[in-house]
Amino acid sequence: MGQWMEAMPNSRPLGMQYDEGPWEDAVKTLSLDDSARVWVHVANRRMTREEAHAVQQHLDQFMSGWQAHGASLSAQAVVVHGWIVVLAVDERAQHATGCSIDASVSVLKRIGELQASMADLDLFDRMAVLHHAPSGSAWTRAPLSSFWAKRKAGLLDDLEDVFDTTVSTLGELKTKGVVPLGQSWHAEMW
Repeated sequence: MGQWMEAMPNSRPLGMQYDEGPWEDAVKTLSLDDSARVWVHVANRRMTREEAHAVQQHLDQFMSGWQAHGASLSAQAVVVHGWIVVLAVDERAQHATGCSIDASVSVLKRIGELQASMADLDLFDRMAVLHHAPSGSAWTRAPLSSFWAKRKAGLLDDLEDVFDTTVSTLGELKTKGVVPLGQSWHAEMW
């Protein structure tokens, strides 16, 4: 863990974006090039402000020393609204490798050890959808099958905002991270 303490010249610590607000404001904290590769994880429950702060500190420490085959990665991470964890790497100078990606997964899996209240926190369940009504209601996480059942029953319309975890670059995250249901891949399911 000591290696994570070395500061990287191309990375900066980021403040978490806990309060509900415009998605665009949260994404602006990631200052890497739009071509940066991203990994997006949605938590199985909303973290408390204290938990989100602990996760942000944990990730900032890791990002400051994240390496691929001994070469520093220009990387940033942000916790958004207590639900979403985004890792970003600008691969123009150094690509993330299998070993470096494995290291990031290990760090994410250890988040549950940061505080006793976080033992149940899971960032790896991909069978859920984070969504909210365009009226600005709070984000809600629903199992994929329940979400699709609500859609099929007409309880969710095309304007419902959904968070797309399939984005792969920072540019996509900025422009397609949150989209109306009718413009998302979920719309093709029904």
